[in-house]
Amino acid sequence: MAELEKKLNKLEIYCHNLKSGLDECSNKKQSVPIRKDGFNDRIIQQFLVSVSESRTSIRALSRSLASQLRTVGGKVYERLSLLLQPFDVKINSFAKNPKSLIFYLEAILSRAFFEDFEASGFQKNGSTRILNPIDRCEANYASFNVLMELTWDEVLSRGTKHFSEEFSRFCDRKMSDVVSMLCWNRAWPEPLLQAFFGASKSVWLVHLLANSVNPSLQIVRVEKDDRFDPVYMEETGGDRLKSLVRAMVQPGFYVYGSVVKCKVVCKHSGNDEEEVVEDRPVKECNKNDKSLISICSPLGG
Repeated sequence: MAELEKKLNKLEIYCHNLKSGLDECSNKKQSVPIRKDGFNDRIIQQFLVSVSESRTSIRALSRSLASQLRTVGGKVYERLSLLLQPFDVKINSFAKNPKSLIFYLEAILSRAFFEDFEASGFQKNGSTRILNPIDRCEANYASFNVLMELTWDEVLSRGTKHFSEEFSRFCDRKMSDVVSMLCWNRAWPEPLLQAFFGASKSVWLVHLLANSVNPSLQIVRVEKDDRFDPVYMEETGGDRLKSLVRAMVQPGFYVYGSVVKCKVVCKHSGNDEEEVVEDRPVKECNKNDKSLISICSPLGG
């Protein structure tokens, strides 16, 4: 009986210490200031614009790459054929519909550009340099404001490192990823480099804005053979009967109670052949256009 009483006393002390620790953590959380809604609303609006611009920029890079394929030689073609295999399409099938190649290039590039998007510094196993979440949000937003107006001419004259070392390292990583992925061993012409810069900058800005609010905005990815869900996905080919995802062209994002839909190419019921994908123009972004919020659909709606 005495032994049982001793154990109960120890348990009571443990529970008391545990409660004290929880209370201390709760008090620390309450001491962190919370941003006003108006500030977050402005960031969300800028985030939606940046997502739209990133999609336009990756599409432009896809077009630029496609225009270079005739001159790059067999190795790149062989590598591209391997990259297209998971989508159940063959590179020679684009002879009938060459525009659809853009969507699959876009899917390949999007996967490369948005890899490790969730990681600190957009880098796998990246360290968190600023531990205070509010300070970290402010630093990311300040960096966004510095880089949002950065032009290609400024990069040519000063280099990306002059404006942001983190962004410069990001560009280097993504260039290395794309070159390795495509086995591209030739110098890039300036128009292709400019398109690459546009894609890199726009994706980096999306990352900065996603991490300018606390909690950060999360990316949404889907995989091949996922069932098409109109709440979370938008098919690039229009309003035809949709079945399973063939390829994710662009990722989506959770934006609090809403979602920016992933853009996908679908397989269609009863059709095992490659789908003809419409090459619809991407609407230009107007930074003051409040209707951009319409790219978000309410969760569960």
